[in-house]
Amino acid sequence: MSPGQTVAWSLTKPLKEVPGLTARILNGLAGLGITNVGRLLAHLPMRHERQEAEATISELAADHIVSARGEVSATRVNLRGPRPRFEAVLIDDTGRLDLVWFNQPFLRHNIAPGMRLRVQGKSRRFGPGGMHLQIANPTFEVLSPEGEGPGPRQARLRPVYPASERVNSQTIEKAVRTVLDHALPLIEDHLPEAYREERALVELREAYRMQHAPSGEDEIERSHRRLAFDEFLLLQLGVHLRRAQLRERLRAPALRHTPEIDRRIRSRFPFPLTASQDAVVAEIAADLSAGVPTNRLIQGDVGSGKTVVALYAMLMAVASEQQAALMAPTEILAEQHFANIQKMLQGSQVKIALLTGSVRGPEREVVLAGLASGDINLVVGTHALLTEQVKFRALAVAIIDEQHRFGVAQRSLLRVKAEDETSTPHVLVM
Repeated sequence: MSPGQTVAWSLTKPLKEVPGLTARILNGLAGLGITNVGRLLAHLPMRHERQEAEATISELAADHIVSARGEVSATRVNLRGPRPRFEAVLIDDTGRLDLVWFNQPFLRHNIAPGMRLRVQGKSRRFGPGGMHLQIANPTFEVLSPEGEGPGPRQARLRPVYPASERVNSQTIEKAVRTVLDHALPLIEDHLPEAYREERALVELREAYRMQHAPSGEDEIERSHRRLAFDEFLLLQLGVHLRRAQLRERLRAPALRHTPEIDRRIRSRFPFPLTASQDAVVAEIAADLSAGVPTNRLIQGDVGSGKTVVALYAMLMAVASEQQAALMAPTEILAEQHFANIQKMLQGSQVKIALLTGSVRGPEREVVLAGLASGDINLVVGTHALLTEQVKFRALAVAIIDEQHRFGVAQRSLLRVKAEDETSTPHVLVM
C-alpha cells in the first residue's frame, strides 16, 4: 500500500491487507481459521485476567497482586530441595525484586541478565526480617531496551484468547486492537432497539467491544449475556427453519377419523376415558388426520392412561389400513405393553406381534415377513425394531416409550421405516 493511501474497511477484508500485521502473525492466525477482520472480531476471549497498574519496586506492597518493570541483574537455576527452580533478580532505580519460578528451569533459555521484563504476581516478604520482596511464578513480558518499549501499564482487564503454538494470546490481542476501532462501526445489530431495551440487552457492537476491551467486570457480564442471547436465538431460528422445511418437504399419512371409528376404538378400552384423556385424544386425532408429520409428547404419571391414548392413535392407523409400532426400552416393558394391548384387542381382527431380541429363528422370520407384507397391523418391540431387517409396508404411527432412554439417532431410525421415502410416520413420545 502506497503512503497516504486510505484503507477500505469491511468485515470481510482479508487480514493480509491490514497494515501492521506481519507474515508470522498472519500465518499463526490462519492456523486458527482467522483470515479476515470479521473472524478476528468473532474470536472471543476465553477469559479475562486482571492486570494491575505498574509501580516502582519500592512502592510494591507485600501480599498483593503487583506489577512492575525493571532490568534482570542476575539469574540462576537452583536444584536444591524437592522442586528445581529458576531464580532471577529484577532491579529498577528504586530497589530490588526477587523472582522465582518453580519446576521451570527451562526459563534460563528465555530470561537472561540485561533483559528488561514486566512482571505481575502476588508479592511476599522473605528472608531475615522480611528484608526481601519476592514474586513466585510471576507472569512476565520481555520488553524492548529502555526508551523503546511501551509506557507504564495501567490497571485493566486483559483478554486471554484461545491460541496455538504459532500465535499466542498477546499477539492475538495486538491484532484485535489493530482492527477494533475500524471494525466495530461496521457491525449492524439485527435486533431492533426497542426489542433490546425491553430485555436489557446491550447493542451488538458494544457487546464485542466489551469482550475485547472491557472497562470492568460488569461489562464482561453484560456482553456475555447479549452474545449468549444471540446464540440461543439463532439456534432456535435454525430449529424452526429446519422444522418448517421438513413440514413442507415431508408428508405423513392423513389418518381417517370418523364417529364410527371413534366408537369402535373406545369400545376396546376397559374403562371410559377421563376428561383429560378425551382432550388429549381429540388433539392427537386432529393432528393424525392432517398430512403433516406429528411429533407430540404424551406426558403423565404412572397409571394416568398414556398407553390407552397411544393405543387410540395406533388403532387410527389400523382403521386407515396402515401400520403402527410401539418401541419400549426394555424387553420386560415391551412384553407388558404387548400383553395389555393384546388383552384389549382380544376378539378383534387386529393382528399384533411382539419383536424383541429374544424373538429368534422361525418365529422372528414370521414377524418380519408379516411387517413387510402388512399382514401385521401393530408391533410392540425394543431396539430390535431398529435393525435393518425390519421393514414395514405402511408404517403410519410410531410410539416411543420412555424417550429419555433412546438417543436422537435411534428415534430418527424409526421415522425412516416407512417404505415410501416421501412419507414419514407420525411420532408420539410417552
